[in-house]
Amino acid sequence: MRKITLGIILICALIIMIGCTKTRNTITFLTNRTDLRNTILKDATNEFEKLYKDKGWKVRVETITDYENVVSTRISGRNYGDVLLIPQTVENKDLNKYFEVLGTTEQMTEDGWKGIHAKAYQGDVYGLPIALQSSGILINLDIFNKANVHVAELTTPELFLSAMGKINNYGKENISDFKAAFYTHTATGWGLSQWAAGITTAAGDADYMNLILPWDKQAFYNNELEKPGTIGKMYALLYDLITNDLVESSPTTDAWEESKIWFAQGKIGAMAVGSWAIVQFEEAAEMYQTGKSEDIGYMPYPFENEDGELYVSISADYTIGVAKNSKNKELAETFARFFVETYNFAEKTGNIPPKADANYPAKIQAFRDSGAILVEETPAPFEYEGALSLAEKNAASSVTDEKRIAIWDSVWIMDFATTAFDVRDNRSQATVESLLEAIQQKWNNGVEEVEKTFGSKP
Repeated sequence: MRKITLGIILICALIIMIGCTKTRNTITFLTNRTDLRNTILKDATNEFEKLYKDKGWKVRVETITDYENVVSTRISGRNYGDVLLIPQTVENKDLNKYFEVLGTTEQMTEDGWKGIHAKAYQGDVYGLPIALQSSGILINLDIFNKANVHVAELTTPELFLSAMGKINNYGKENISDFKAAFYTHTATGWGLSQWAAGITTAAGDADYMNLILPWDKQAFYNNELEKPGTIGKMYALLYDLITNDLVESSPTTDAWEESKIWFAQGKIGAMAVGSWAIVQFEEAAEMYQTGKSEDIGYMPYPFENEDGELYVSISADYTIGVAKNSKNKELAETFARFFVETYNFAEKTGNIPPKADANYPAKIQAFRDSGAILVEETPAPFEYEGALSLAEKNAASSVTDEKRIAIWDSVWIMDFATTAFDVRDNRSQATVESLLEAIQQKWNNGVEEVEKTFGSKP
């Protein structure tokens, strides 16, 4: 009986040991790229597991659709895998609560890294950029050419608006079921937030976002001149596109996936979106007709600076970090670095790799060759870190105001765009000046808090 009991104990112990070994050798990777689950992500994990076959390391990929909301909730519950794309909702000052340090900004900058300040705090880097993206406008070169619109000449909002008018006229006269000269993707929310990527171009200054905007009482509206301010002119262009009826008919129908095919068919002329979308639209165009991907182009936001240059920001897409509560930190960090550097996820997906010596994708290189100057936004010095987020938190009319002016948030700009659609459809008489002035009043509340905490601007 004792022998039987001892045998059972040994078997149970062996099962537990095997289970523990398997757990120690397996990590969970959280990502938003549901579209790549059975292709690039599968290929990346297979390569990694083959490379570290002697260690028996395994990676389980978990793709999540509503990534920001789901993962933010899971982080609060301490159940967020081992390695993951760091949600934008995690403020940089809180990174050390949830993620491991992967290097210093000083050393990584010396090593040629770009985009590392996206998820860094007080000189420590918590997230490796999986790719860089540039800001700009996706354009249909075929319809531009047929409408006799020359991209290189579109350097001011007035010229761009006029060009969209020409494309709209051409499309309605010559293309069956033409959708829009400019598709805003208002219904998605996030489609409108893409305009925030044009702030550096509108301001003409890489310092603007972090060193000037938190203190700028003329950012959206210049009361002295009674006209749109430094970046308000960019949102004024959006207002003009909508009120001049150069956009989609319905601001409530989400047609992101459908728009890829419409673009290939020449039914859409342009849209504001990061360079990450280029590959998606090229693939859709090739599915529609071989060779159609050549019609997909990219241009800067039309705000030439006083010095005659067009400055375009490049920034990290998502960054990949190692969970603070992971029990497999060596494995998790090794995979994170493999995914970014060895496997080169950015290159595989047609994006800009986050290293200085990397090659640019063909259409982004053409973008540079056209004269656009790609710059990284200047990070805030240690003593001013958090100024922008403080301004955003307080840029509201009251503590219960859900439409606070958080630059990348979609709520306030959806409200702005929806009002513009109401103007177009004769349901409102709101002027762009009145809308931007109201936004500026909210932003000034944020500026006041910044001045109390940080003093005057750097």
